[in-house]
Amino acid sequence: MTANNNLILYCLPDNYMSGEESDSMGRIYIKVGSEEIDLTGELGEVSDSFSKILKTDTWQSALSKIRRSRDAAIEQATERARMAGIPERGASFKQLLGACNVDKTSDVILASIHYLRNVERERDTPPREIRRLISQTGEWTEDEVEKWNLSLYINRMIEGEMLSYPPGSPKKNRFVVLTDGGLDHLEDLSM
Repeated sequence: MTANNNLILYCLPDNYMSGEESDSMGRIYIKVGSEEIDLTGELGEVSDSFSKILKTDTWQSALSKIRRSRDAAIEQATERARMAGIPERGASFKQLLGACNVDKTSDVILASIHYLRNVERERDTPPREIRRLISQTGEWTEDEVEKWNLSLYINRMIEGEMLSYPPGSPKKNRFVVLTDGGLDHLEDLSM
C-alpha cells in the first residue's frame, strides 16, 4: 500500500502526552489517505462529533478507499503468486484428485471437505465453498456441480461413518469432518 492509503487511528485522552489524569477530556485522530479527522474536547462532545462523522459521505468515502486498497493488495498478491508459479487453489485440488485417483462424485466431495479443512484450515465447509473448490478444478462447470445434491451425499457419508459432526458443533452439514474411516477411504483410493 502507498502512504496515501494508510489508516491511522488514535483514540487517546487529550492529556496523554502530558501525563495528567482527566476523565472528561478525549481525542480521536484518524487519517485515511488525504482525509484527516482530529477531534479534541470533552468526551461527550468528541463522541457526538465522531457519531456525526460516521454518518457522512467523507467517512463512507474513506472506508471505500480502504476496501479498494485491500482488494488491490489481494489482487497483487494473487498475481505475484501466479507469476512465481505457486499453483492456484483449483489447480492444487485438481492435482490432488488426480494423484489420489479420486473421480467418483462422493469421493470428490469427501476429498474437498478434507482439503478445505486440512489444507486451507477452514473451520467449516459450507456447500458454496465445496462447490466453488470443485468447479475451480476445471473438471466440472459451476452448473454441473450445482446439480450435485451435496446434502444427500454428506448425509450418506455420515451414515457410512466417513463423516461426523465434531463434539460441541451444531448438527449442520457445513461442520462435518472426516472420521478415521473417511481418511482411510481416501488413503485406500490413493494406493
